[in-house]
Amino acid sequence: IRRAPETDTVAMATPRFEVFTGAKRIQGPVRHLLGLELDMGPLNEALAALGAAAIPAAAKAFYQEAERIMTASKEIVPVDTGALRASGHVQLPEVSALNVSVTLGYGGPAAPYSVYVHENTMARHKEGQQAKFLERPMLEAAEGMEARLADVLRAEME
Repeated sequence: IRRAPETDTVAMATPRFEVFTGAKRIQGPVRHLLGLELDMGPLNEALAALGAAAIPAAAKAFYQEAERIMTASKEIVPVDTGALRASGHVQLPEVSALNVSVTLGYGGPAAPYSVYVHENTMARHKEGQQAKFLERPMLEAAEGMEARLADVLRAEME
């Protein structure tokens, strides 16, 4: 979400979803960019109606959606010791005057191998577990995402 400072209007920017696996390389975390197409009409209408309250409302909506995606992801993440599943997290929204973003991912010191498990589509896992355990729930969440986000924004107006 972005606010145009010259007009003080709020509108949704083109959505970009980044999946961070948490595996560190010299230049930083491995990133997988997912492009999702959303119908921005209902979101823009709800944001416009909220005015100055749009930014905190969007932060709440994005956080709830990220938690929903993480919950679905944890149902299919491969489990050996449980460290990988336990490393799944949703960070609190980062809010500035112009942007709102929410980061979710796996990895860190307890599961530095997360990228390998996520990307290895040839590995065999127990039933119900799979590679692409964060990417797939995120892509599946695209259907109906704009309506869910708009519902949270509208609820903020009440």
